[in-house]
Amino acid sequence: MAKHRLIIAFLIACVLLCCTAQAVTLRITVVDEETNDAISGASVYVDGVYVGSTASDGIYSYYHSEERDDLYLKVVRSGYRNWVDYVDYDDTRVEVEMIREDETVTFELYDAVTWNPISGAVVRVESDDYSDSEVTGSDGSADFSLKSDESYSVEVRASGYRDLSETIRTDDSTSDVVQYCLLSNDLLAVQVLDSETSKPILGAEVFIDGARAGATDAAGRLALHLEREKRYSLKVTATDYQPYQESRYLGTDFVFLRTSLSKSSYPVSITAFDEATKPVEGAEVYINGTLRGQTNQYGRLALSDIPAGTYEVMVRASGYGDWSETRQIAGAGEEIVAELGYDRASVTVRAEGTDREAVADAVIVIDGKVVGVTDGTGSLKTTLVTNREYAVAATRDGYRNISVNADIPLGTTEFTVPLVMEQTFNVWVLVAGVGVVAVILLAAVFVVRRRQAGKNRGKPRIRDSL
Repeated sequence: MAKHRLIIAFLIACVLLCCTAQAVTLRITVVDEETNDAISGASVYVDGVYVGSTASDGIYSYYHSEERDDLYLKVVRSGYRNWVDYVDYDDTRVEVEMIREDETVTFELYDAVTWNPISGAVVRVESDDYSDSEVTGSDGSADFSLKSDESYSVEVRASGYRDLSETIRTDDSTSDVVQYCLLSNDLLAVQVLDSETSKPILGAEVFIDGARAGATDAAGRLALHLEREKRYSLKVTATDYQPYQESRYLGTDFVFLRTSLSKSSYPVSITAFDEATKPVEGAEVYINGTLRGQTNQYGRLALSDIPAGTYEVMVRASGYGDWSETRQIAGAGEEIVAELGYDRASVTVRAEGTDREAVADAVIVIDGKVVGVTDGTGSLKTTLVTNREYAVAATRDGYRNISVNADIPLGTTEFTVPLVMEQTFNVWVLVAGVGVVAVILLAAVFVVRRRQAGKNRGKPRIRDSL
């Protein structure tokens, strides 16, 4: 009985102890030490273990129920010094004031055209509670110690260059090096483009007041240094382009000049001949797929307005194969000669006897060249150029050789050459036939005579009376 009472007493004591150990909520508020603004995104560590981060109001609530002497609290935020301290176990509130960490920001200045560093430039950096000026060294750089997560205005002045004003903010996205390009006070950038395609023209020459100033690069640009508040005569030339010229007053704020050049036009003539070097009248001439006209009775078409460039020239005429060629139109223009080949026709050579029966295995010869033998239908198919006359011959044992002239008209697609072959007369066959007939006749005479001789032997003889 005493033992049961001891167990019950122990359980009651445990319950009482649990009831007295209540959960504690520690409210952690993180602010900027100078501005007292809430800091969001600050990481919170308890006893070296990450437990969370502050919300947009800079607050994080940490729940715990462990009874101990104190908590080891650490708060980390980029741009601020780490905050570390011990907090009593039963504390419910703590305010963390974070001190901004200074950053070294380097400003680098370069010439916008040459990319050389600019030394001796004055860089001034200011904010509400900060102001400092530095002069760039030989490497074109100047260093400033700035607070993190703050906005600064930057002013740059350099002799011979345009003033520059910018604003930067030293936050996570800001590099520790800030670079600027400065434009020279007398800088004039010229860009030359093709008026039709707007593509830059490489090698265009620029003249200022009659003197050559240079040639454009692959981007069609050329940088010039010209004194302002003056008027200049500007001229731009390029191969196969019409020259551009104007008088231009350059004010202090004028820094970029874009000019467009039009292609020069040149005369182009196209002459079409056939394989016999005869002019082809009415041939259609296409330039880059566009019909530009037809050739006259002399086979010629003259064009006077073809801009310089590379073109595909095609000539097309009925009865001829298409002719095409890629040509560069430049300088004094082009004289283009197109030799048109005749179209080809499908030609059937048909050999037959005088009885209209097909003659197979006949050897077909065209212009002295064997092209094949006729098939079982007495036919042979081949392809021949039109607008020509051919000598077509056939030969076969038992038939007389035959040869005809076949004229295939221009533009013909199918053509038939009939060949009628006569059988040859064989003298040996005739001799053999005559021989056979002669033998038959002799045999018949012999038989008749024998019959007559037999009859005579059967009759009685009559003696003559004296």
